Amino acid sequence: MQKISARNTAPLTIRSSCTLRAAFISFQFAISILCFLFARPIVALELTLSDFNGTGFDYTFGGFNQTVGANSVRLRDLVDDSGGAGTGQLLNLSSYSDSRFVVDMLANPGNGVDKFDLELIDSSGRTGKWTLGVSNLDVGVPGTLVSATTLANPTHGVGDFANLDLSNITTWQVLGTFSSPSPFDLNFDRVAISDAVSAPPAYPGAEQDAPWRAQAAARIEANRKANLQVNVTDALGNAISGANVSVQMTEHEFGFGSAVVASRLRDNNPVHATYKQKVAELFNLATIENNLKWPPWEGEWGGSFTKSGAQNAVSWLNGQGIDVRGHTLVWPGYSNLPTSVKNLLNNTPLNAAQQQQMRTLIFDHIADIAGNFAGQLAAWDVINETRTNHDVMDNLAEGDLAMVDWFNAALAADPAAKRYINNFGILSSAGGTNTFNQQEYFDTVQFLLNNSAPVDGIGFQAHFSEGDLTGPEDLWTIFDRFDQLGLDMQITEFDFGTTNEQLQADFTRDFLTAVFAHEGIDDFLMWGFWEDAHWRPEAAMFNSDWSIKPNGQAYLDLVYSDWWTDEELTSALAGTVDLRGFKGEYEITVTQNGVEQVVIATLTDGGLILDVSLPMLSADFNGDGDVDDKDLTIWSTGYGTTSGAVQSSGDANGDGIVDGNDYLLWQRQFGSSPNLPLAVVPEPTSWSLFLLFVLVQNCFYRRRKHLEFI
Repeated sequence: MQKISARNTAPLTIRSSCTLRAAFISFQFAISILCFLFARPIVALELTLSDFNGTGFDYTFGGFNQTVGANSVRLRDLVDDSGGAGTGQLLNLSSYSDSRFVVDMLANPGNGVDKFDLELIDSSGRTGKWTLGVSNLDVGVPGTLVSATTLANPTHGVGDFANLDLSNITTWQVLGTFSSPSPFDLNFDRVAISDAVSAPPAYPGAEQDAPWRAQAAARIEANRKANLQVNVTDALGNAISGANVSVQMTEHEFGFGSAVVASRLRDNNPVHATYKQKVAELFNLATIENNLKWPPWEGEWGGSFTKSGAQNAVSWLNGQGIDVRGHTLVWPGYSNLPTSVKNLLNNTPLNAAQQQQMRTLIFDHIADIAGNFAGQLAAWDVINETRTNHDVMDNLAEGDLAMVDWFNAALAADPAAKRYINNFGILSSAGGTNTFNQQEYFDTVQFLLNNSAPVDGIGFQAHFSEGDLTGPEDLWTIFDRFDQLGLDMQITEFDFGTTNEQLQADFTRDFLTAVFAHEGIDDFLMWGFWEDAHWRPEAAMFNSDWSIKPNGQAYLDLVYSDWWTDEELTSALAGTVDLRGFKGEYEITVTQNGVEQVVIATLTDGGLILDVSLPMLSADFNGDGDVDDKDLTIWSTGYGTTSGAVQSSGDANGDGIVDGNDYLLWQRQFGSSPNLPLAVVPEPTSWSLFLLFVLVQNCFYRRRKHLEFI
């Protein structure tokens, strides 16, 4: 390389550095201008509707009253949460469509409600509502709530709330949800709208590290599993160690099911082959979705709903070993009744003769349909949705006592089928654990029990949307409340309608886990599973082409993997296998030296000790079906083993040791096979004892010689 002298290069270097520095500064300035113009941080949009500093709401209604303080306003209704408070304020919130409500507040010690609504009303009278839950606030401790959805996505409302005009808002309100009988007592410090806040968890407990998950795992271990012991013996009752024991679960004790469409099960139409295959693979419990309701049973819904079709569908399900629930005997609202009963209700008030005619129609129907399926159904929803379907009771002199008569009629028609009441809006409460719906349902069941109605179980519908998700711990609180009534409990109609498939899968997983963990719940049924046969297609587990969705995979992973027992084990020294398995039906296969025994068993409360006898002899060490000198050779080879020995190495009594006791068992079994009586073998003679001594000495000699050369 040519060397350039300092004298010649220095001036050039100085001039070049100045030029480059100036260019670099200019470049930096240009970049700064561009960043300022085009890459400035976006300023968060935030609007405070009220900070309640010495001010309150413009008005209250429905029994609500307010107490204005220096920094907050206290809003109360000592009776219930039916009412609210609001402020008239002209607002253009169109630029806040991606923002969320932010509320600084606290719950007072007297508060009994779990949630409230924020409501916006536009100039045309449409309203949008956002529900915020307060159950996770510590009483008396200030906290902040954030709405689950943005202003562009109200969870419910009045009128066409999905098209709420955010540019013309005239009023905003705080509302009770009109669903709790308890006092409303909350302090509001600030209500604002902001796009700088993150969405809260979709439901309490959605976090992967939420503490409830460990509690659920412990409860599942305690409530859904039992101890299973398999004792492996030979034909004489001697323990066999080292046997392969395959423990294969074949069916859950817990009910996992779905509503199914009878017209897809009633015949051999190949179009429905995949549907039938999935039903048989996925479920051990099913509800006929529509065919057993009263109007279609009477032929009022057309040719797809026939009595013979319903019977064929039930028969097919029974043939698959799937228990069937009947839905429903009496749905006592006008729109859900057959024409014969509607005609009577068209002439209300009913005179005594008309009332008796209505009673007769109902009793005859229960006797007809429940009697037709007697012995074929596991349960009936005797009454459905009494809170919003009350027309029959309202027009009978006995009122709600009529329900007691219907339960008695169901018992008479089919004593084997359990009898349920079923209702909606109990679990889909956005975390509410003391809502009006829950109290009314509890009171109804208590009324039935107080009047000696033969009620066996409580059915909980569980139709969810994004705005009313209830977290696992709140679900447990609800279940605990109803568990006090001492009845069976089922999830009868689960689905979650949303286009957010990841949230759908997460909530399905967590809801099902919470249900399976609670000792009071016996069964879980979803209300459909395939997009083309679902009242809410977006809620299905399988798409139209039968590709599985994330929520379907979550179901499979839990029910047939995480909660499924499938073990390959080896019998221990005493011939035993011990494990803890999920309760249900099992196929247990025991194999030793090519000899196999298959046993069908049921594992349930209290556990199971299962004795499996193999048609073989414990001294048949080589497994050839005979006890002879070849087995003696195996024993002599293994003689002196002091631990860990198995049957095939000469341990005939399963104690893990090969010694003289095993020889004595060989001697007693000598000349026998498992299919023949034992040969008469004399007691040990001097000669046989001498032979034993020689064999033992020979074993020791061989080992000693072996050690000498090590």
